[in-house]
Amino acid sequence: MTTLSRQVLVVRVLMLWFQERRDTHSIAAEVGIDENEVCKIIEQSEGRTP
Repeated sequence: MTTLSRQVLVVRVLMLWFQERRDTHSIAAEVGIDENEVCKIIEQSEGRTP
């Protein structure tokens, strides 16, 4: 995955999490990644180390 693709993925995950208040399972299904990866993205955005 290119850096730009990764950045777009991160933005999409965070938009679904913070703006649409979606759960991690539905986010993972929509963007096509593992739910654990969704959790890591969210934790990193909150300044936590996964």
